[in-house]
Order: sequence, then structure tokens, then C-alpha cells
Amino acid sequence: MNESAAKLASRVTRWVIVASIATSILVLGLIPDLLLLDPAAQGAAIERELSMLALAGFAGFGIVAVRLDRHRYVLRALALGSRSIEPFELEQFGSEPGRLARRWLLPHLIGEAVLATWARPREVDLTTGTSLALLGAIVVSAVSLVLYMVVRELFLRVMELAPPDIMREVIETAERGGRARLRIMQRVRTAIALPVALVAVGTALIANAHVRRADSVAREATARALGRAAFELNPGVVETAGLDAAAARAAELGFQPSLSDDEKPYGVVRREHGLTIVTTPLDAGSAELRFYGTAVPVLSVASVLLALMTVGLAASLGGALGRAHTRDLQHATDGIRLLGTEAVIRGGRLSVRPPRFRVVGELEDAIERLAERFRVFARAQERAIFAREAATRMRGLFFASVSHDLKSPLNAILGFAELVRLEPLTSGQAESLDVIATRGRELFALIETILDAARVEARQLSLVVERTKTSELFGETFTKARELGSDRTVEIIGEIGDGAGELVVDRVRMARALATLVLFAVRQGRASAVHVRATSDGTHVTIEVEVPGRRGSAELARLLAAVSRPGVGEHRGLALGLSLARSIVELHKGKLSAIETSSGAPAFSVRLPLPGT
Repeated sequence: MNESAAKLASRVTRWVIVASIATSILVLGLIPDLLLLDPAAQGAAIERELSMLALAGFAGFGIVAVRLDRHRYVLRALALGSRSIEPFELEQFGSEPGRLARRWLLPHLIGEAVLATWARPREVDLTTGTSLALLGAIVVSAVSLVLYMVVRELFLRVMELAPPDIMREVIETAERGGRARLRIMQRVRTAIALPVALVAVGTALIANAHVRRADSVAREATARALGRAAFELNPGVVETAGLDAAAARAAELGFQPSLSDDEKPYGVVRREHGLTIVTTPLDAGSAELRFYGTAVPVLSVASVLLALMTVGLAASLGGALGRAHTRDLQHATDGIRLLGTEAVIRGGRLSVRPPRFRVVGELEDAIERLAERFRVFARAQERAIFAREAATRMRGLFFASVSHDLKSPLNAILGFAELVRLEPLTSGQAESLDVIATRGRELFALIETILDAARVEARQLSLVVERTKTSELFGETFTKARELGSDRTVEIIGEIGDGAGELVVDRVRMARALATLVLFAVRQGRASAVHVRATSDGTHVTIEVEVPGRRGSAELARLLAAVSRPGVGEHRGLALGLSLARSIVELHKGKLSAIETSSGAPAFSVRLPLPGT
């Protein structure tokens, strides 16, 4: 069992936990200082942020666990090296890292949105809460990118265990649908545009946080100045002259003043949702000014436009790089497909232009090295083919020469045996002559088989076809089979159906091929008769030679294979004869196979075309 696949779920789970912890550390450690939160609001914001991150982390962990459980059967099959995997399952498995990262990110984004609205602490105003949520979302998104890269690396290690043919089908399906090229371009564009977007928006948030902080300090100083300068009674005739105008102007600036006869010390009180109350003592009584800490928005129009322009430029650059990367990969893919073609084997280059990306260049170098190995292998294979053809020719010449040299003395032996039969002989002498004649004919048939087999292997066997009656072909076949199997008292029964009365064959060689099949049935059978039937379906004639005995059709088919070897129990040159019979039938555009007849008996089946078809 492969460790990468068996432990994938536990490793991904551990990295999800690490990502959640890292998010909490980054958010709680950086955001309060980056956003310059007020000390009174900082504690409440950190506490509420920690609660949201904990809930989002548990939710993300549960979602990831459920997603991984869907692929447990694929993981088990890959871990065990099984091939019982469907291509669409493997494609879904390969797309899972992106889904896992998005499923983990979603609860965190929802938590940050909730934190900026109804779950916002009372000490934090809406503007500051929105800034806090946006910057938290940026940190979480950045961590999700790292999580995606780590998880994708783990998944790729497991994908390498997939069977090559299934993986090839997945890739070819993606290429036919255009999904492969689209995914590459999207990933390159995202890899460039998303970090730029996060940095641009984060920078704008931090800059606006400093502006809001400065505005908050300035408004507080303005409130103190208004209290002392604008609402102090004048020493002139009308002590309240100008107070109403000052109050109206203060209201226009966002300050709500109120005068009191009670003498109160100077103080600053911050209430819910960012409301600030500044109390200023006067010569007679005191003045209170109520205002919100800042009037600066979360993001200014200028910062938003600048961020959008930056992200748009990055997306354009990412799209251009994605298209260039896709073209480079397409060239590399074409080079892989050219492996094994004649152009590459003869020394052709796989790529006509250098790649733009270093990683693709390394891939093309590896492909070129593999192509060189193909060339070495191809040259070695060509030499092996030439050597085999030369050996085949030499073997054919050797067989032909030896067989020809054997035929002359064998003819003399058979001829003298026939001459001796003319003399008066005892029964023992006649029996000995029968043995000499029978074995001589067998040896003569074996020599003819060797000669024809050599001609077939050298592709030099030519047929002399003519119209032949099936009955005459059967007669010659049975005669030759009886001559070669004269030591067996087995009856050969021929049956010719309607429409199978005539064939266009080489009469001599087809009779010899059929005789080989009949002789095999005679020698291997355990019955007293061998049935040979010829039937027609209107376009072909099928000749069936039953082989009664213990051999089944599967074993007969093995014997007919081109690479079959004689085994125990196979009589002399019958195995070579069966191979030659198959070759002769195929030269007649026919087919020799092993079947089971309607009665369940195994049989050889010779299927030949009728004249004119």
C-alpha cells in the first residue's frame, strides 16, 4: 500500500489545522497594529475576532473532512495499485485541491462579514469594523493560497500512482474540451492577479487606517478647541453673542454641542459605535461636544481606483503569461506525441523554437533525451529485424536444401520397397515392407511440410488455384489421411451439404492441409469414426473436422496459434503441419479456427469463400 495515498487525508487535515492556527496568529498579531485600533476598542475587537476565527476554523475543518471522505474509494484504489478507477473519478479527484481551499476559505469570509455587521463589538464603529473585516479577509485569502499550493502538491503525488492509460484518457478528454488550456491560463492569471489584489487592497486599507487615525485625533483636538474658544461667554454687552452661530457651524462639521451650568472637569468618553464625548470646562459651567471618531471612509475613491488599475494590469499580465505558458506546453505536448514517429527516430528535432519558460525548457530537454533513447532503441530494433530476416532466409534455405537432399534417397527407398513387393514374400516380410512404406510416406509428408513451411515463412509459397469439386477435394484428402494414418483403423466419413459443391482452391495444398487436420483427428480421437462436414451459408463454405477425444476447443485453438510448440502427446510433425495448414487456409483468404459443434464435440473449422464472392 502506497503511503502517499494512504495518508493523504490525515496530511491534508493537519495542514488545514496549521492554516487555521496561522490565520489566527497573523490576524490577531498584525491587524490591531496595522489598523491603529484605539486601546479601548482593541481588546474587544481581538476577543470577537478570535471567536469568529475559532468557529470558522471548526466549520472549515468539518467541510474539508467531508470532502475528503467522498474520495476514500479512489484513494484506496490508488494506494493498492488497483485499476478499478473511472476517468471521471480521477478528474474530480485532481480538481479537489481548489475546492478544498475554497471550502476552507468560505467560513472565514462569512465570519469576517458577520464581524463587520451585527457581531461587531460596541466599542468599534462601522467604519473600523469594516476595515477590520476586510483586512482579516485579505489575511485569510493569502493563507488559503498557501494551503492550496501545499494540498495540491500532496494530491499530485497521489495522482502519479494512477494507471497511465486512465490518466491519458483524463488528459485527452480535458484537451478535447479545451479545459486543460483554460485551466492553465486561469491559474497563471490567478497566481499573478490575486496576490497583487490582496497587496493593493491591504495597502489601501492600512493607508486609510492611518488617515482615519489622524482624522480622529484632529477631530478630538477640534472638539476641545471649539469648547474653549467658541462656547465661552463673551465679556462684552451681550455675553451669548455668536453662540448660536458657533453651534450651527459645529453641527455642520459633525459636532453636536451642548452647554451646561454644571462645572465639569475636562474629559473624553467613548461610547458605543465610535461615539466620542469631549467635555470642556468653561468660566461659567461646561460644554459637551458629541461626535463620531472619524469621517474618513474605509477606502477612498482614489485608493479604490488605484487598486483596480493595479489588479487589472496584473490580470492582463497574467493572461499574457498564461497564453505564452500554454503555447510552450502545447509545443512540449506535441513533442511527446511525436515520440516514436519516423521523423523523430531519424533524428528530427521535437521543437522548432526555444521555450519562454525555464520549467518548460527542462521538460523539453527531458523529452529530447527520451527521444534519443527512442532513436537508439529503434536502430537496435532495425538491426534485430534485419538479423531475424537474414536468419529466416538462412533457415529457409537450410530446410529447403536438407529436405531436397532427403527426398532423393527416400524416393529410392520407397521405390525399392515397391519392387520387392513383386517378389514372393512371407507374411513377416510383407508386414515389414508395409512398415517401411508407411513410415516412408510419413517422412515424405514431413519433408513436404517442412519445405512448404519454409516457403511460407519466406513468403515464397505461390498457389495454383482452380475450380475443384468439394467431393474430389474430400476424396484426395481422405486418401492422403489414410495413407499417413494406416496404422489406425478409424473410419473417415464425409458429408457435403447443399451449396458447398465447388471451391476455388489450390487442390494439392488444400488437400494436404485438410489431410493434416483429419490425420490429427484420427490420431488424437478415441472414437471409431471421424466426421468431416461441408456446409454453405451462401457466401462461404465451412468445413468442420470433428476431433473426438479429451481435447477441448480451447486446447485446439492453442495448437493453432502461430507460436505454438509441440508438446507431449503430439505426434511427430503434426504441430508444424497444423501451423502450415493455418497458413495455407489464410492464403486462400479463409480462416482456420477451433469450435464446438452443435453436439458439443470440439472440431477444426475451415471457412473458405465461395467462387465469385
